[in-house]
Amino acid sequence: MELEDRNKKVLQAVIDSYIATGAPIGSNVLVKKYDFGLSSATLRNIMAELEESGFLTHPHTSAGRIPTDKGYRYYIDSLISLDDDADSIEDRLKDAPALHSGNLHVLMEEASQFLATLSRYTGVVIAPSEPEGKYKHIEFIRLRSRQVLIIFVTSTGSVQNKLIELDERISQHELNAFSSYIDGELEHGSLNEVRDRLLDKMREEKQLFARLMDETYRASRAVQERDTDKVYIGGASQILDTLEFADVDKMKALLNAFEDKYRLLKLLDKSVAAEGIKVFIGAENPFFEMQECSLIVGNYHAGANVIGSLGVIGPVRMDYRQVIHVVDYTSKLLSRILDERLQRGIAHEAK
Repeated sequence: MELEDRNKKVLQAVIDSYIATGAPIGSNVLVKKYDFGLSSATLRNIMAELEESGFLTHPHTSAGRIPTDKGYRYYIDSLISLDDDADSIEDRLKDAPALHSGNLHVLMEEASQFLATLSRYTGVVIAPSEPEGKYKHIEFIRLRSRQVLIIFVTSTGSVQNKLIELDERISQHELNAFSSYIDGELEHGSLNEVRDRLLDKMREEKQLFARLMDETYRASRAVQERDTDKVYIGGASQILDTLEFADVDKMKALLNAFEDKYRLLKLLDKSVAAEGIKVFIGAENPFFEMQECSLIVGNYHAGANVIGSLGVIGPVRMDYRQVIHVVDYTSKLLSRILDERLQRGIAHEAK
């Protein structure tokens, strides 16, 4: 739905004012704060039109208006320009504490806290997942005659492991040979592709290696499905300091949602296939407990691959310009750090 120019200006003014104050906005506030050249009566009529169209609503106890989810959606999609204050926000972000490119687990924790500190809300980071089982090294360690520990090293440097039980004995020498064989094939594709390409050939050559290939593939799927280990939350209590969560029941519902990391994982994973920054406002969020919130999500990369997502959870009444810049800046910063890790790994392997 397209609005007249003056209705757009009034809608933007109402939302900007409400974001800043948290109080319902009346026509008298707009007359004092903005130079529309319109009377208070005309502004009331415009606000009534915007309410009738679903962009504004008003609490029962106040004559002032507040934005609806539809109003915020129009505000983000059609009214605000992210370029207007980009320079000032970018300058402030450059003074933020640095992220370190050491241990991947620590890096993910730092990134979630980084988002929380800059946005003043709650930061969430989904740790890297390797699409279709992309690894740069797989190692096998014989613990007992039939028990083998598989160690997966991803292209981003994270290490995961899985213990498997074979039907027959295998020597460490055979495991080392299989590891070298798999590593060579991984240079030309994902583990899934390697498995499909080589399984028939391996069955012909040696049944044991064929079964080990199957077990390795199943183990790789299992380590990728350790969902809750992949979710990092920073500043979970910060969002509770906002006016919207002064209500105890709302606070409890949101804390329960944060505890359910599987839901957070699925919510952020929705953005992995999308380019750029995505904004989910209020009821656009599929989880009831979080429909008082907005979620701003971006992806991060290693090389040419999208490997994870991150975002900020805050009240629907938030400074969208600033938080969108925070998420965009953090996604680019984390991508650069992971790119550097990837390049160091490639350079090390070339020596």
